Order: sequence, then C-alpha cells, then structure tokens
Amino acid sequence: MPAERDVAPRPVPKVRYEDLPPDPPALFPTAPQPAPKARYEDSPQPGSAPPPPYSADEEEAGNDWQPPPGELLDIQNYRGIRYVSGGIGEGERAELNALSSRFNLRLLFAMQGSGSYVADVRVSIRDQRGELALVAESKGPWFFADLPSGAYTVEAEAEGQVQRQTVRIGGAAQSRLNFYWR
Repeated sequence: MPAERDVAPRPVPKVRYEDLPPDPPALFPTAPQPAPKARYEDSPQPGSAPPPPYSADEEEAGNDWQPPPGELLDIQNYRGIRYVSGGIGEGERAELNALSSRFNLRLLFAMQGSGSYVADVRVSIRDQRGELALVAESKGPWFFADLPSGAYTVEAEAEGQVQRQTVRIGGAAQSRLNFYWR
C-alpha cells in the first residue's frame, strides 16, 4: 500500500467588507460579477501546498460560494428592506461596525443599570400610515436596518416588555435608538 502523504488543507477564500456589493443581491439572476482582485493575504503562506490547477467548473461553483457559518453575518431582506443583527462577542461587533455605514437605522438592546446586552428581541417597524415595514427577531444586542426616508415607529419586545420609540429617517446621517429593559 502506498504511503499516505500529508496534504495541506485548501485555504478558504477571505472576503473583505469592502468587497461586498453595496446593494442586496438581485431577486432575478444577472450577469456574473468579476472575481475580486487578489490581495496579499490571499497569497500562499511559506511551506503551504500550492493551489490546485484552475478549473472552469470551480469558477461556476465560485459564483454561489458562501462563507462558512460564523465568518460573516447574514444580511437579511424583509419586503425589500435590508437588515442585520448580532453583536454577541467581539467578532460580531467588529463585523457590525464594518457594516454600519450601509444602514440608516441602528438599534441597541440592553438591561438598564447593568448595561448587559439583550438578544432575541422581536423588532417591528411601522411606517407613518401604521403599516408594517419590517418584522424580525434580533439575534443580538445590535440591529441595523436600511429604511426608505420617512417617519417610523419602532417596537421592541423582550423580557416580557414592549417598548416603542419613533424615528425619522432621511439624509445621510444614521439614526440611533437605544432600548433598555429593567
């Protein structure tokens, strides 16, 4: 039987926030996007195995590539409104800080006094006519949304309590609301 040789694992492609598209993916397929430019951090490390030869099949599969779970927060879409939540741990907070400029509403959920973060908050946002613009469950203490300009009522439910605040979205500035529970 031939001796087994050590094979270095294939490197996982790195994705930088700057390389993410500014808008959510289209609902209908479009022309393939060009591959991101190679960067220094993409080059093989000394002592690592060279990358496998190029294959056109891999390029097609690469168009559908998704990062492994836990590496990037998942930007959600509810009726055309993009949102993302998280902030549990320093890694998620760093990712959210990097994504922050893409959203015009930032919510924070915490306990009054201790400042301990609150997760699993049900978020409902209604427009000025009272119609639901967004309904979601926040996976962490930070929740970002990208809403059209206008006036909204934000309702947050956690710890058996419901809180409401109003906000006006417009212009380039990000609106911030903090919700504290007792």
